[in-house]
Amino acid sequence: MSSDRTAARLSRILAMLPWIIEHDGAEIDDLVERFDYKDKADLVKDLHLVFMTGLPGYGPGDLIDVDVFDDEVFVDAADYFSRPLRLTAPQALGLLAAGMTFIGSDQAPPALTSAVEKLTAAVLPDAASLVYFDVPAPESLSTLRDAIENRRVLQITYVAIATNERTVREVEGSSVFFNLGNWYLTGFCRMADAERVFRVDRIASVVVLDSTYELDAPKRDGVVQYRATDSDVHVGFTVAPDSRWVSEYYPVDAVDLDDGGQRITMSVSDPLVAGRLLIQLGTAVSDIEGEEVLRSMNRLRNRIRARYARTT
Repeated sequence: MSSDRTAARLSRILAMLPWIIEHDGAEIDDLVERFDYKDKADLVKDLHLVFMTGLPGYGPGDLIDVDVFDDEVFVDAADYFSRPLRLTAPQALGLLAAGMTFIGSDQAPPALTSAVEKLTAAVLPDAASLVYFDVPAPESLSTLRDAIENRRVLQITYVAIATNERTVREVEGSSVFFNLGNWYLTGFCRMADAERVFRVDRIASVVVLDSTYELDAPKRDGVVQYRATDSDVHVGFTVAPDSRWVSEYYPVDAVDLDDGGQRITMSVSDPLVAGRLLIQLGTAVSDIEGEEVLRSMNRLRNRIRARYARTT
């Protein structure tokens, strides 16, 4: 089963281990702050997980040795984490493309820009004349960013993706970011009385209000996260191997199948959202379970047939 939380935890551990090894140990308080742990107990929980891992054989000499003395952490028998990774050509090009795209979104920190320049020099020395990544920025982007920086409430007219319904909402913005080919605004929606994510290209109009709000620091989410609620509709379905992208693009739970496909469980606030996706997948999807979504699919199919009938 895929989990964003598990992936984030693993990424943090893999970033922390080489740092501890390179510095011949580290203070616990420094690790908690540097790698954004909630507290010491949260850090120690990850260190206990590391202690149970290692190379095949899994004997005392194969497992990673983690020692915690007073307020310091030492890692031994993990030298393979200190060796630089060797990327294949496709991996290097994919990493370079992702880095250039992120820089093009105007969100990249200086460290990433420097790393991309070094990787470009090694992989594509003539890339400046050959490769160009453009991330179009909506006209409203600067308005949204300025409002968040000044803690000004935004009044937006938002067009729902599933129904095309227009609603006027007041939003206390927390971040603007580029992810999965789209720009997004996150913040507290006063109409929904909850955190929401809005696609910027679905915002028909923006008005910056005089009222302000409290926000410690703008959040940089960087990923699209759907927050499930008790009132959500659930649907299960199986996708063919060439449609595994669904579990990478959407926030779902997925279980790998023997034939290379996946069994996916999805939560949505509107069954029409899932219905549209499943119709688009066509023959690549099967074994759909979820009465509300199935009813929405049938209604949508009938609307599509009726529309095409009028044009023939």
